[in-house]
Amino acid sequence: MKTIHLILVLLCAFVHTGTLAATYTFAGTTYGNPTPFTAPCATPTCANFTVAMKQAGSFTTAAPLAPNLGNAFITNLIQSYSFSDGITHFSSADPESHLLYATVSTDATGNIIGENIAVNRWQTADHGVNGRLNAMSINLASWSNAYCQNLSGPDVCSLMAEDASTSYVFAHANNGWTRSIASASVPTLGDWGLLALTCLMVTLGWPRVWQRTAASSAAL
Repeated sequence: MKTIHLILVLLCAFVHTGTLAATYTFAGTTYGNPTPFTAPCATPTCANFTVAMKQAGSFTTAAPLAPNLGNAFITNLIQSYSFSDGITHFSSADPESHLLYATVSTDATGNIIGENIAVNRWQTADHGVNGRLNAMSINLASWSNAYCQNLSGPDVCSLMAEDASTSYVFAHANNGWTRSIASASVPTLGDWGLLALTCLMVTLGWPRVWQRTAASSAAL
């Protein structure tokens, strides 16, 4: 009986339950007053924001964000992201894109109520000082064809500036975030769990086999 109890404990330990990934989606409002670049474009590639454009996108974490966060650093929790400012697509699948930082505040149910998230994407092959890039600060502003003034690491521009070839626009939505959480998966057993289950079946079945063998021998 003690052996059976031990195997049952092991089975519980080896049960795998699916993690509940969460996706946070941002939908901004259309831009109000974009600042265009000054023609002709001196340093390509130039593009202008328009009042028909807006910021939008999402990021995914392995588990839902905790409730009541206050400007919490979550950069390392983000597994993937995809954002657009109407001109540039910023994606974690794109080696030219970088998530610089991400901090958020959440309400009592874990919904985002405040954010400071910045991404950028290099335009030029030169990823150094004076290299050209596009950038987006979610729910704050977007830039197209700015230039890098300082690096905080390889390929990571931590300070940029505008010139005559830059287009930029401010953006703000009161609360543009929504959240979706993946449905729970059915618990499954890992390899060790299956082994423990096999041992349990053998443990429960062996006494019955022995009893039948003994009964057969007695009948003879």
